[in-house]
Amino acid sequence: MASNCPICDQPIPATVAHCSVCGFPTSLAIEALRALGPNGATASEMETAAQPAPAPVIAPPPAPPSPEAELCAAISRDLQEKLDYVRQLGRGSPDVTSEMCQAAMSEAEGRVSEALDVLRRAQRSLQRQTEEFLARRVKSLESRDEALRASGVTFELGADLARLRDALHNGGTTNTGQLLAETEARIAQFESDWRGLQGLLRQIDTLRHEASELGLPLGEIAGEISDIRSRLQEPNLTEDALDGIAQSAAQTLMLLHEAIPNSLEEELKRHETAIDRYPEDHPASATARRLHAEAARHLKRGRLTDATHSVRELRIEIEKLDQSREAQEIAVGEGAAAAEPVPEESEAEALQRLLQKARMLAGRVRTLPPDSELARDAAVQIREVTDLLRRREVHQADETLSRLMRMLAAAPEG
Repeated sequence: MASNCPICDQPIPATVAHCSVCGFPTSLAIEALRALGPNGATASEMETAAQPAPAPVIAPPPAPPSPEAELCAAISRDLQEKLDYVRQLGRGSPDVTSEMCQAAMSEAEGRVSEALDVLRRAQRSLQRQTEEFLARRVKSLESRDEALRASGVTFELGADLARLRDALHNGGTTNTGQLLAETEARIAQFESDWRGLQGLLRQIDTLRHEASELGLPLGEIAGEISDIRSRLQEPNLTEDALDGIAQSAAQTLMLLHEAIPNSLEEELKRHETAIDRYPEDHPASATARRLHAEAARHLKRGRLTDATHSVRELRIEIEKLDQSREAQEIAVGEGAAAAEPVPEESEAEALQRLLQKARMLAGRVRTLPPDSELARDAAVQIREVTDLLRRREVHQADETLSRLMRMLAAAPEG
């Protein structure tokens, strides 16, 4: 009778000694099936299956937090909110982070009462530090306001500082911090705008002083400057008022930069006429020629202060030349009037003289550094003289060569 192998469950006939698949002995098949039991389970598995399953372990519900733990959590949240706030006030703000860490470690180790004491001390410390910090910042703002007043201007900051002091006195740190940030931003803007306006005023005063020393006419500009000073003396200046004054100052400075060059150019033309009365190799007029060239160069480059200094020195030299000329005329006496007049120069002679003068100056220009501004200006004037001579405009060519000679006399030898 055939049966199945208890190992591989393959049918094996009774006449066979071993299973043809796994080699299990056929004589042991009946004992093996008995050992496996129903459904092919072993005896140990059947014994284990007969035992009842253990009941699941149910963890006890967590104990509710104690009142002290709840108070610790509440104080910690309050401290964290206040720290987040004061950190927004900038560098040097209060900090109790180390105390909060100490309290957290104590609470984790079960010392809740100790943690509560640490948090309460941190709360009091943070409140005190915040008040002192805000008081220092308010004091700093008051000092900055006093410094602005000392510089000669009063801005509209009194009401803001009064509100800050009231908020600090009443203990409202959040409100105080907000007012503090707004007032600091406002006073910083005032300080920046005032520094810019002071720079404009210094330039205006410098140019006005130079013009006054030279006796240059300023016309309505002097009234504009006085009006700006008067407006700055008004109390409680606002941002709009300061902006308006700054615009007026910028316009006045622009008018000065237009008026002073015009006056200097007219004066330099007069001095040029006076210098041209002397020969180009006249030793006493060499300094005047150099100063005239310097003043013209400074004026061309927009350096008004340097130009006025050169004009002031030029006036002194012109005065010396005039005095020397008058002394020579007195020494010659009235008999000089009867002297034979110098024959007038013909056009051909003038052209020949100017051509020689232009060649001499062109040689001087070639000794200058080729990339210098002086060399470029001189080359332009040499070309201008050449065109004037070609058109036989002798007088204009003579004036241009005289200007070029004075300009080169003021420059160092190349």
